[in-house]
Amino acid sequence: MEIPKGLADYLYQYRIRDFLKKNGKTHSGKPSAYERLNNALMEDNTFIDTFKDFVVEEINYGRNRQIFICNFAVESLSVLGSYRSVQSNLAARSLPFENFNDLMSVDSKAGDMVYLNVEQLDDQVKKISMAFIREASVEVDDGEGMITTKIITDYDWIDIFPQKRYLLIKTRPHSNNYIVNEAQSKQDFEYYWELLKNIFKIVYINMSETKNTLYRIFKVLTDKAEAPYSKKVLDNLSVIEHTIKELSSTVELKSSKYPVDIPIRVARLFERSLILSDLINYKAYDKDKLGIVDKIDFSDQSGAKVVALSAEDGIEYADIYFDTRETLDELMKLNKLWVTWFLHDSNEDDTSSHPEENVESREQDGGGMKKVETRFEVYDNRVVLQFLEIQCAPKEVQEHVLSVFRKFEEGEIS
Repeated sequence: MEIPKGLADYLYQYRIRDFLKKNGKTHSGKPSAYERLNNALMEDNTFIDTFKDFVVEEINYGRNRQIFICNFAVESLSVLGSYRSVQSNLAARSLPFENFNDLMSVDSKAGDMVYLNVEQLDDQVKKISMAFIREASVEVDDGEGMITTKIITDYDWIDIFPQKRYLLIKTRPHSNNYIVNEAQSKQDFEYYWELLKNIFKIVYINMSETKNTLYRIFKVLTDKAEAPYSKKVLDNLSVIEHTIKELSSTVELKSSKYPVDIPIRVARLFERSLILSDLINYKAYDKDKLGIVDKIDFSDQSGAKVVALSAEDGIEYADIYFDTRETLDELMKLNKLWVTWFLHDSNEDDTSSHPEENVESREQDGGGMKKVETRFEVYDNRVVLQFLEIQCAPKEVQEHVLSVFRKFEEGEIS
């Protein structure tokens, strides 16, 4: 069975090895992973369908570690809510309208839809999944210090959830640096945003309110991480207030709480010092922690931007974060949020067998925990979720993060 070159280049060899191992096929030693795969496909005709399912999952997840999230209005269900209407609108655009899978076709070219699956129940559409081929021009090092341009094949994935009124556009960023990807990412997103709007008459909703969701994520995760240290300080707040009152009297300050609430400032300095002196436990997993906030970005009432970054690791080091907490709690909005999520790792194989995957992305924190670094950014027409410091974001990683995000979005976690 011939595998298209673009697809063969797209699939990670270690993922193929894991797939072969999971299905009881020869997976180690010589020849290469692709040769072992071809042998398995030739020896077992029934294995072809299993491999096709694997390819669908790898295209959906895997390298597509940048996700654009869009909500749409109930009016959009006039098309998206009906299976017949979905088919009719696809046909009107000369696109396939019956479920099909051409991901293995050697004849597909850039711009083609290569996968469609519409899930329905009693003519009500539950989910629409589509994949498109796209060619990308990337700069690569030839190994001798020369930068050359290479055309590679990408597979973009779209999931639409009519009843929940949101959709996901998944693309592959070619750099872990989101700034490097920004222009190409915007171009890719806008192409599919317009395409879906024209095909299905989607009425999109402004996504700015998701800034409140990012704040809720920040608040829940940070409150949990800081709770032990806040409690220590709160238990001794009366002592701090008494001491500050005496010092204020000594320097002839009429009030220790106006115009600056000195006891609260001092209490927060103590809290910060406790955190910085116990960073291992602050950042460590426990069963009640969903993750840890690394960085934040927001705009205050004057429009000035506040970015809680630092030359060190995260917000626990950033002076500006502690200086602007009151403002942030008043605004209850964040433009950008960096979060490291905790996830039970179902794959505890030796990471040395997975050279394509950044070892730090598989950092174990006791008990088979994986730390997943992410970045969220809110625009008017989209929320961008990017998985950082990894080349592959598999199904269990993406579904976990998206599930938790949706729970915050829908108020299930607050």
